Amino acid sequence: MDLTSLRSHNDRTVLGLVRSGALSRASIAEEAGLTPQAVSKIVARLVEAGLVEETGAVREGGRGKPRMSLRLAAGGAHAYGAYVDRDELRVVRLDLTGEVVSSDVVPLAPMFTPDDVLAALAPLVSAEEKVLGLGIGIAGPLDFAGGVVSPNGLPGWDSVPLRALAEERLGLPVVVDKDTNAAVLAEAWRRPLEDAALVFVGTGLGAGFLLGGEVHRGARSGAGEFGHTTIQLDGPLCVCGRRGCVEAVHAASSGVEAARVLGAAVRNLVQLLDLDQIVLSGRKVLESPELYLRAMPDVDVSLSSYGPDLVPVGAGLLVLGELF
Repeated sequence: MDLTSLRSHNDRTVLGLVRSGALSRASIAEEAGLTPQAVSKIVARLVEAGLVEETGAVREGGRGKPRMSLRLAAGGAHAYGAYVDRDELRVVRLDLTGEVVSSDVVPLAPMFTPDDVLAALAPLVSAEEKVLGLGIGIAGPLDFAGGVVSPNGLPGWDSVPLRALAEERLGLPVVVDKDTNAAVLAEAWRRPLEDAALVFVGTGLGAGFLLGGEVHRGARSGAGEFGHTTIQLDGPLCVCGRRGCVEAVHAASSGVEAARVLGAAVRNLVQLLDLDQIVLSGRKVLESPELYLRAMPDVDVSLSSYGPDLVPVGAGLLVLGELF
């Protein structure tokens, strides 16, 4: 059965409930507001497609006839996620539950081109039957709807139709989003986040936002360019062409001072958006986590629950999310 045919509203609702721990057809019907007959038909389709499996009999509430419990079939579908960083390409393969099945890292030469990235992706991505697609996380600016990217710090990448190029080259559905949006999506997959920012400090610096529990991309996919907000009027030149951006001032600092720069910028972010949760990640943070945690404002601040695969995992979840 074609997995793309299983994306109706009710199919996604049932899959989402199974993922969140709904035990049986009866409990799904109650939570989804569907008839037991409708749920039985949907579950049968999902089982036939290999996305859901029965795990055995359970007794709900301690009374009545035991019912067959359900769970996602981890191997029923897969998605790839990729992170195009300024010096490397990271690719993960996720199972249906969002767990990493495999992970690869390929260095990228200085001044790499879009074709270099596609050539590096090709041997790492397989367009087999159960693969739903590929998600790509990359620095902004970009057009999320069109899959067109113009990432800061990558010369020659002006208005590149990355989604179309990747779909043609790889033979898979592709979605392209900012690396920081992918990162905050990955965090929200594992734990509840409502009004939060994922501050990512790697070869660049940016933020992904969840407002009201939803990824906030802005009117022109421009939300999250946190690293390119001005913090020092006469500061160092940034890769974006302006001076005194958070990213440039942070890069020009080191140790405690670098952490203080980021802490001051995050305080502004918290005050501006009234955020109650900040998650930190990226190479620089992971190198000195305690240093950065001490410099943060007095809100709920934590480290990412993922390691260096945070962005590619989130990119893959952009694809898996279409099923839920």
